[in-house]
Amino acid sequence: MARTMGLLRVRRTEGPEGERVRVPREEPNEQHNQSDEEGDNEADQNGIGVEEEVVEDLSTHFGDDARNEGDVSDGDSGDDIWDDDKIPDPLSSDDDEEEYERREEAANTLGCEELLYLGKTYGCASDFKVALLRYSLRSRYDIRLYKSCAKALGAKCSDVESKCPWRIYCSYERRRHKMQVKVFVNEHCCIKSGYSKMLKTSSIATLFEERLRINPKFTRTEMANEIKREYNLTVTEEQCGKAKSKLYRERKASHEAHFSRIWDYQAEVLKSNPYSTMKIETVPGPVVQSKQRFDRLYMCFTAQKETWIGTCRPIIGLDGAFLKWDIKGHLLAAVGRDGDNRIVPIAWAVVEVENNINWEWFVRLLKEDLGLQDGSKFTIISDKQKGLVNAVKNELPEAEHRMCARHILSNWKRDSKDPELERMFWKIAGCYTVGEFEEALEVLKKYNKGAFDTLQLQNPRTWSRAFFRVGSFCNDNLNNLCESFNKTIREARKKPLLEMLEDIRRQSMVRHAKRAILANRLKTHFTKKVHAEIELNKEKAKECRRHLACGNVHEVDDHSVAYSVDMDLKTCGCIKWQLTGIPCIHASCVITAKKIRTEDYVAGYYTAQKWRETYSRGIRPVQGMKLWPRLNRLGVLPPPFRLGKRGRPSNYDRKKGLNENSSKKTKMTRDGRVITCSNCLDQGHNKVTCPNDKVESAPKRPRGRPRKNLGESSQAQGPSQGLSPSQV
Repeated sequence: MARTMGLLRVRRTEGPEGERVRVPREEPNEQHNQSDEEGDNEADQNGIGVEEEVVEDLSTHFGDDARNEGDVSDGDSGDDIWDDDKIPDPLSSDDDEEEYERREEAANTLGCEELLYLGKTYGCASDFKVALLRYSLRSRYDIRLYKSCAKALGAKCSDVESKCPWRIYCSYERRRHKMQVKVFVNEHCCIKSGYSKMLKTSSIATLFEERLRINPKFTRTEMANEIKREYNLTVTEEQCGKAKSKLYRERKASHEAHFSRIWDYQAEVLKSNPYSTMKIETVPGPVVQSKQRFDRLYMCFTAQKETWIGTCRPIIGLDGAFLKWDIKGHLLAAVGRDGDNRIVPIAWAVVEVENNINWEWFVRLLKEDLGLQDGSKFTIISDKQKGLVNAVKNELPEAEHRMCARHILSNWKRDSKDPELERMFWKIAGCYTVGEFEEALEVLKKYNKGAFDTLQLQNPRTWSRAFFRVGSFCNDNLNNLCESFNKTIREARKKPLLEMLEDIRRQSMVRHAKRAILANRLKTHFTKKVHAEIELNKEKAKECRRHLACGNVHEVDDHSVAYSVDMDLKTCGCIKWQLTGIPCIHASCVITAKKIRTEDYVAGYYTAQKWRETYSRGIRPVQGMKLWPRLNRLGVLPPPFRLGKRGRPSNYDRKKGLNENSSKKTKMTRDGRVITCSNCLDQGHNKVTCPNDKVESAPKRPRGRPRKNLGESSQAQGPSQGLSPSQV
């Protein structure tokens, strides 16, 4: 049940006598100031280790709640894009995220003895009721509330005939300001009846809230069967039907309430963040003066816009993600990179579906906000979503459009499980020169001619570094920008529209504020990751040998391969310096040999001063819903609910790929089987795809059991010709 239903949770607290209590950490201001001074001194001695120390002191500026808030947003899976030897992680999906959440939910469930015990405290009466429900579900005893008020609750066993002594009483404790269990007789003498009075309509609705969000067609019969299978408790289909209707009404009312205030929210956002862009488009109602239906929404804050234009590299990642609420829709996002290789969200939009119209609308608004013009000086990276590709082609015809190599690999290697092909693919994708690319491609051709031919259809110019345009100062061929951003808003995508938008805005606001602190505390000339990359290249440069040449051009020998390095033009034959803006190992060899300043040969995007400018301005706070201005505009209706496809639901799984294992445990797979063509009798194909002529097969043997030692003549004469027993 933990895999299919969202189980209820209770807060764990612990007090002096053994209860679990969360005690907020309090430190005097003197300690804060002292820790700041110590951090500054340590930063002067070793600038590289500043960031880890500063993260621990964020509570100084934001309080204890900010210590962990938004930390996930700092973890960018694309921070190691300069590591050419690392093979990227496989492609993830929303299904994997949901499966991980279900496993995590099951791992965090508590036993009966941890749910209820003498002295345990709860934050409020509803928390105690949740614990009672979970106890009843796990123990399968029928318990009921005999007292229920705001400050006192009592429950006992429902079995009256056996006079079961089980009883619990919980009331408000003034000293702790919590509800505490004061009486607990944990002894049952009754027989489990298979029913629970705690399992009411509202409880069933809570149990199946997440399941019905994912699959609205989950029937009340299936709900009753699921409870019976998992908890061995009986509920009626009528109860499940009422629970399903209750959830539907609540969600519909919640969404309608959010969409009715959408114009007020727009006014508040533009008031608190002047010159920001927030566009809302609706579909007109059937009659005049009727409510309009929501179509799409676009948001781009002034701080994000100015930050990217002034301080970030000219590369943008575009991607879409499913909304995980009841109303169907997608979240489109544009994300950039700062000087420390961290994500910088630029703009996002909510649309009903990813198609040509919505992607073109989003890219057009993004082009207007950022001043991209025809895109000739900018780079776009995305997956191969058809609507997105067409939108970039139409709105930014001169932009360099890179494709995510991880998605290319997923499509190319779909029908093969050979790990050697994956290794060869990443070798090809990571080549910086055309010569290296052709050499790696020739190795693949010799290894597997069919794989070589299919890879040519994937247009390597869009995902191999050998063909990337110089000027973006980013060698990224993975769309980790948007993948990382989508992970940070995973929980936000489950919420209604305005709550989701506020969560995304608040995360971006907190992220900017935290990184501003880190940037101001940084003492090195470059950002932390760039500083480490420069030191690593200098370490690797010890294996190179420099040969003098006329002018400021040098020849560097690297493992018997010579590269021409022009220090005036800041170019190297390996192309890596031009792509990243960071001196490669060959340029580092020249810099070390000539004893010149490294700072003069690194792109300005990577300096600590530029990083401080990136986060010098951030998103302004937005007030709560109660304080929004009332525009008295006609409300907006939410888009249609996610009801799935019409007609009879399909009862079959998707078509399995070649050599893919069957999902049925009672059926053998076809792995290793060799098919034989009935037309030409060759192996490896069937009659439908046979290119050969038909081959006449040998005549079939007559049916039936043949008679022993019986020739044709004797068969014609039959047994009546007087044959001896020995002849027969």
